[in-house]
Amino acid sequence: MSRMSSNASDDRSSLRVLLLAHALPRESVGGVEQHVDGLARSLIDAGHDVHVYAKTGRAGVAQGTHVDDPQGTAPYRTTRVAYRYEGLDSLLSLYSVPLLDEALARFLASRPRFDVAHVHHLTGLSTGTLAVLRAHGVPEVLTLHDYWTICPRGQMWHRDGSVTERVAPDRCADCLRPTFGAWVPAGAGGQAVLAALHDHARNVLGHATRLVVPSARVLPPYLALGIPRERFAVVENGVDVEALRALPLPDVAAPRRLRLGYLGTLIPSKGLDVLIRAWQILPPGTIELHVHGNVVPYHGDASFLTRALAGLRPEDRFTWHGPYRSEDLPRILAGLDLLAAPALWEEAFGLTVREALAAGRPVIASRIGGLQDAFADGGAGRLVAPGSVDELAAALAEFASDRARLAAASRAARSLPVRGFAAMAEELVAHYRAIARRA
Repeated sequence: MSRMSSNASDDRSSLRVLLLAHALPRESVGGVEQHVDGLARSLIDAGHDVHVYAKTGRAGVAQGTHVDDPQGTAPYRTTRVAYRYEGLDSLLSLYSVPLLDEALARFLASRPRFDVAHVHHLTGLSTGTLAVLRAHGVPEVLTLHDYWTICPRGQMWHRDGSVTERVAPDRCADCLRPTFGAWVPAGAGGQAVLAALHDHARNVLGHATRLVVPSARVLPPYLALGIPRERFAVVENGVDVEALRALPLPDVAAPRRLRLGYLGTLIPSKGLDVLIRAWQILPPGTIELHVHGNVVPYHGDASFLTRALAGLRPEDRFTWHGPYRSEDLPRILAGLDLLAAPALWEEAFGLTVREALAAGRPVIASRIGGLQDAFADGGAGRLVAPGSVDELAAALAEFASDRARLAAASRAARSLPVRGFAAMAEELVAHYRAIARRA
């Protein structure tokens, strides 16, 4: 292993940090992408040297080719590696991608050694990423933002709409076969494919220098796979609290319709269809629903939005605003009175919930995953059973009929200690230094 920088373990020294992610703004604006961008900016503000390595799906560039973003696009340097999932021939080929391993090795060989690498998603990269980093003497942190390393759907959410508590080759094969076809054959063949994938995940995670999760709620499926609890550190995500706390609280006493928001990707596991059905139970004109988010096929199914919106009526006050960027968030939340997060899967954290709370917007969220850790039921919002149209409708009706209750919830939301990017970065730097010292 290469010798680490002479001052990398000094608690006052600057670190050379490589962040790796499956995507990055402005090409993609999901929660992980915004998280990586916020972390990079905070690390720079703290005096560290940051380079971000991310996948790009842009056409006309050979796979494995590196493309640097123009200087000034972001305050950190960005190198993107072209990859479009071309040439795949098995389920495991989604995970282990020699082309991307070779590309990362070339990148590392062409630059001074980094003190630490922080991998934020292996989706769209390669599970060989960690081994390549170690071969170049770079200790690595891997944050598990979801379950992709053990579940190709990423969310441990079965195609029948139920939460999966632990991986099992037979149940997983049944879930994945409609999406992956011949890669997951019927019977024992498909179970063998999934057993091999789970063994691969166990090996990759078992050799990571340090594993991080944003919430302890993420851990059970990984522990059931056999990864020891002591391998994990819980580091809660941060949000841009300064811009959001500067927003005035909503004037909910005004005689107008309440403005309800939904923020996030429009996919089945996020529960937009459940929210629409619950919202339609209320008298028309009580609440207007504003949806902000991008539409992507959900494992080959591009029909969800059509299904979710099929029951809309002429009198429904519904607006879909399309995708948004992180810098748009203060403006979007300023135009809302409350937020709904009706997730059906075990959300690892729930950035949009924390962002809304920091902005003083009450939240109605599913009692599931990391969402339920953001606030106590009855204070800054309501927690409801995931998938329950009736409970969600009752919570909406409660706020719509009692504006004083909604105003109190807004004040309670603003008073919650939502974590900022700077505090998150500081805790992560402590982990960076610890593994740099061990290296």
